[in-house]
Amino acid sequence: MTVPGSPIPGADGPSSAVNPSPGSREAKVTAGTAPYVTRPTRWTRFTRTFVPWQLWRFARINMKMIRIIRSSRT
Repeated sequence: MTVPGSPIPGADGPSSAVNPSPGSREAKVTAGTAPYVTRPTRWTRFTRTFVPWQLWRFARINMKMIRIIRSSRT
């Protein structure tokens, strides 16, 4: 049902909603149906899998948290 002069899609009632409800199958977007999905670069994949890099980041972030906590307690 379309109301004349209704420029907004779905404005003529709940039965004519443009987007389906979030629980329906049509609302799900997967990697195969998405118009553009970024893929990780070689460097990104390297940093995600290289254990020494992960250990360095872990230590660096933890030292930063310790410094912030110590400075807040003085």
